[in-house]
Amino acid sequence: DESHPLFGKYCCFTGVLEKMVRKDAMQIVVDCGGFGENNVTANTNYLILGNNDYCSTIKDGKSTKHKKAEQLKLKGNDIEIIPETEILIQILQIILKL
Repeated sequence: DESHPLFGKYCCFTGVLEKMVRKDAMQIVVDCGGFGENNVTANTNYLILGNNDYCSTIKDGKSTKHKKAEQLKLKGNDIEIIPETEILIQILQIILKL
């Protein structure tokens, strides 16, 4: 569906997702016409934030991916940093349309 917000978008996940496993989340992105990425790049449109509380090495509550996404955004890249709950809302919109 070309009208879906994830269509043609590159999505990356960071942290532990609380509502689904990452593999399933990536598949949903692909099913919506988007592309799943393992790392934040200049092509990334969405960084979806999971829970980072489990990792004692993370400083300031931000993962390396999160920090890189913020740097890219400051440089003018078209990247949005969103919580897992927001992506779930977009997924529910698809299900409700079926």
